[in-house]
Amino acid sequence: MAIDLALIALVLTGLKVSILLDYTARPRPLVLRSLRYMCVHYGIWCLAFAFELILFQRPWFALFNLLGLQSLLIIISNMKQRYLREPFFYTDTEYFWDAIKHPRLYLPFFGIGNTVLGFAIYGVAAVLAFYFEPAHAEGWRVAAELSVMGGIALVLGGGFLRSAPSWDPSDDIHRMGFTPALWRYAQAERVDLDLNAHAPFAKAWQAPVVLPNLVMVQSESFFDPRRIYGDYVQPQVLQQFDQLAAEGQRGALQVPSWGANTVRTEYAVLSGLDPALLQVHQFNPYRRLSKHVVPSLAQYLRSIGYKTICVHPYAATFYRRNKAMPLLGFDEFIDIKAFNKDDYFGAYVSDQALGQKVVDLLQSQTEQPLFVFVITMENHGPLHWESVTAAEQAQLLKQPLPQGAEDLAPYVRHIQHTDQMLAHLRDSVANLKRPTGLCLFGDHVPIMTGVYQQLGEPDGSTDYLMWSNQPSLSTTQQDCAAAELAPQWLTRMGFTPPLS
Repeated sequence: MAIDLALIALVLTGLKVSILLDYTARPRPLVLRSLRYMCVHYGIWCLAFAFELILFQRPWFALFNLLGLQSLLIIISNMKQRYLREPFFYTDTEYFWDAIKHPRLYLPFFGIGNTVLGFAIYGVAAVLAFYFEPAHAEGWRVAAELSVMGGIALVLGGGFLRSAPSWDPSDDIHRMGFTPALWRYAQAERVDLDLNAHAPFAKAWQAPVVLPNLVMVQSESFFDPRRIYGDYVQPQVLQQFDQLAAEGQRGALQVPSWGANTVRTEYAVLSGLDPALLQVHQFNPYRRLSKHVVPSLAQYLRSIGYKTICVHPYAATFYRRNKAMPLLGFDEFIDIKAFNKDDYFGAYVSDQALGQKVVDLLQSQTEQPLFVFVITMENHGPLHWESVTAAEQAQLLKQPLPQGAEDLAPYVRHIQHTDQMLAHLRDSVANLKRPTGLCLFGDHVPIMTGVYQQLGEPDGSTDYLMWSNQPSLSTTQQDCAAAELAPQWLTRMGFTPPLS
């Protein structure tokens, strides 16, 4: 019994430390939180400790594992808050596996040195634990008791009930605490949502007599930096964008993410749904797409005779696009396998090569109207891993950048390449027999923390452009939300929206 009491004391000590760790999260949880959320925290701790005890049979190592995992999640959450303006929540757990498969997209922000050090500390601790700490003789029985205690605490705290979060992760962590918020978001993923009544493409549109080709380019981290950094950025870096805008429509695009999480904007555009309607699914829409899928832009266009193609020069499995795109109505998904080493600029496939792929598709498809949805990669960070020569900076910038704002130079170089892609697309479709519309938009602003600190930060909106090779369309400037973009584009291209 003495051993059991010592073990219970260890569990309670770990629980107290865990509660204190929760208060290091940003935003900081309320000190006087509701008792129900404290019970949820207690319940999760007891169940997790029971699992660790069954798995390893070593109480001290179980304690180290749990507190270490919680500390790691909070460190990641605070870093995410710094770079992306939001904390870590349950749907982000998928990115741990992505970080292993695609380390360049994640590790530069966490730090390679920090990653190596973390694995080394854990490895040493595991070796020491298994060498010096003997297996607990009655670990199974104690684990069973802890499981019962944990279940009771969750019931008392309403941990199995469907309490309604605000779906603002910062607010929910502040009210509930870091650990209870993780639990509640995990529960919410299992709920099916019926959103067809809100889906603009679930209704009957009237198509024009001649169906135009439609090319929609989701440009990685694209926004017009001249809006904020006009004292530094040469105006001609987006010369083609300006020229097309003078013949079409442009404006600021309100997007649901900052610095990353491309699929939030992507799904809002393709579905036409306000992200707030998705509840927890708004943060990674493709993770549980079957829970909230609605008729999309691609599905509607396919139903009236279009061939629908998605082109993304990266791994097809990233963000589960290999499964999501067919569900969204795409006949074909062209991924990184369609490109070769000569198509790269830096670490990713260039916008130039991607534009040429689209041109090839348009020129090879003459009998059937084509909808091509393009997801670029060239401008993906980390920008601080890139260098720009003095000669390039003289061409891109009006004056030298202050110390700490160097990331603006490679960023401007990339958006100039996007501008050159626009020119290539315009010239290539100008003489097509079929009317062709082009829409380009940014998915989110880039991660340029130093630039924002030194020169000021954007408001989070990106920029969009609509253009057609038919000169009869009027020139307009209009801001809109990501969910409104596709319906506006169809209307501009001659489609008549359904009566509300």
